[in-house]
Amino acid sequence: MPPRILLCGDVFGRLNQLFKRVSSVNKSAGPFDALFCVGQFFPDSPEQLDEFMAYVEGSSQIPIPTYFIGDYGVGSAKVLLAASKDSANRGFKMDGLRVRENLFWLKGSGNFSLFGLSVAYLSGRKSPEGQQFGTYSQDDVDALRAIAEDPGIVDLFLTYP
Repeated sequence: MPPRILLCGDVFGRLNQLFKRVSSVNKSAGPFDALFCVGQFFPDSPEQLDEFMAYVEGSSQIPIPTYFIGDYGVGSAKVLLAASKDSANRGFKMDGLRVRENLFWLKGSGNFSLFGLSVAYLSGRKSPEGQQFGTYSQDDVDALRAIAEDPGIVDLFLTYP
């Protein structure tokens, strides 16, 4: 049976609203195997940070494996720096750095297999400075070009904006 994937755009840190909707859709039309978030994942104002951090810190549960590329916004540097320093995330990880259970950050660019689907991504916004979070560099684009030259099919290509 083919995997069932949910996609969404900008979340802006409103994870209560997102996961309530995901749970509802999962009950009525599921089960779904994963959720890909391709817009801004982090809050755009400090007022939403408490709700967001409840999920990152584990007091609120994430119902299905969730992958995101919109790695910028309020609180992003703190959360992503902690994820990148986690010993479980050492080495070359194209299938996402684990932020916590069921939450994965797709950093930079890459290609990985998930439930038999080939997923390629380019995370963040273009930046000439090559900051650590929220941007992609020319190196990320070049890595994707190399992936595209390999034989095979890309089933999903995730990028934003």
